[in-house]
Amino acid sequence: MKQLALALLLLLLAMAATAVRAQEAIRVLDARAENRFPEGVLFTLTAQGAAPIQRVTLNYNLGGRANTFAAPTFTPGTTVRAELQLKVDGRLYIAPGTVITYYWQLEDEAGRRLNTEATTITYDDTRFSWQRLSQGKLTLSWYGGSRAGAERLLQAGADAIDRIAALTGADMAGTAAKVWAYASSQDMQPVLVRRSEAFERNVVTAGERVSDDTVVILTSGGAEDTLRHELAHVVTHVAGEGAFGGLPPWLDEGTAVYAQSSPGGYAADLNDAIRRDRLLPISSLTSTAGTPGVVNLWYGQSWSLVKHLVDTYGREKFAQLFATFKKGSTADDALKRVYGFDLGGLEDGWRRSLGLQPRPPAPTQEPPAAIPTFAPVQGPQPQEPAVPAQPSSEDGASLGLILALVAGFAALAGVVVVWGLFLARRFR
Repeated sequence: MKQLALALLLLLLAMAATAVRAQEAIRVLDARAENRFPEGVLFTLTAQGAAPIQRVTLNYNLGGRANTFAAPTFTPGTTVRAELQLKVDGRLYIAPGTVITYYWQLEDEAGRRLNTEATTITYDDTRFSWQRLSQGKLTLSWYGGSRAGAERLLQAGADAIDRIAALTGADMAGTAAKVWAYASSQDMQPVLVRRSEAFERNVVTAGERVSDDTVVILTSGGAEDTLRHELAHVVTHVAGEGAFGGLPPWLDEGTAVYAQSSPGGYAADLNDAIRRDRLLPISSLTSTAGTPGVVNLWYGQSWSLVKHLVDTYGREKFAQLFATFKKGSTADDALKRVYGFDLGGLEDGWRRSLGLQPRPPAPTQEPPAAIPTFAPVQGPQPQEPAVPAQPSSEDGASLGLILALVAGFAALAGVVVVWGLFLARRFR
């Protein structure tokens, strides 16, 4: 009988402990993510606990990149409703089709924590009814135009990836490229990376690589070459961008133009500059062109430099150049390791291949050994009134010393005279 009573008591204690733990636990009543394309994603959470919940954190990553955490807006208490919006603006960009993985972390005033299970939401452009085609590692999404046109785009893109991967030595096995094809500039504008109002007002963008593996393009005129160009950037990123280094702009953009069926309008500006020997110095190609008047020439020269490297030294060395950059290297060091010359040597060899002389070295600016003597101006000169010469600082110092000595002697003489008068009166 005693054993039965003891068993019942233990059962009651266990049930009571379970009830206490249940009361102490933090419970999530509701959690959701709302796609508000193109403004971003709204995350909301409602949770309850026996003790006041003091801390709520949203942990997330965009497309498998590094984890990020953010503190939502909420009022601490036993029941909380937290809200946070990942807002797409000039500071944050989310490419269409990005898979966002997230979970919530909550903590009450007693130090108890709860981590929710990781969940995903895809940040799709919900404005259109998309159709999709895939080939290999490439997926094309479109909503305007014919299926035949979409198939041509898909084939051009797939061929460009294979061609530039072979040229640069890129291993594309782990990369699945995504293309979003828009029917108009107005439709595509909200998905472009934000730039200045002046840029967006004056420039019509035909295509852009908006993330490591995502490209957006217009399906109007020249779409196939635009796609080849932008997908080449996906490949060069894999081939040459590493944890400790990246590609110089001229090599990245030059390879992208090289991926096109032709350099297009860039060739006219390039040929004109060659004819007049007005090419940009290679040092100006180490940063992206910012002046509208030289953009076409900047791209044309970058393409020409890449073509020169491939045609003159072969594809194997060109792939070695990308591998060297991926490991981390400056442009001069990478060129020296692979080709045996630096940027200056590349420029001289390239200019010779175009029938031009090497660029003369920039004159060294050394201070003159002495102030030069200028030849007198020939011919009668207007007469100016003579100006008394002013003493130099050294002359001023000498004059001051002389005056001081004179004053000293005068003072000494005065003392002697006074002392003499005093003695004369005393011994008179």
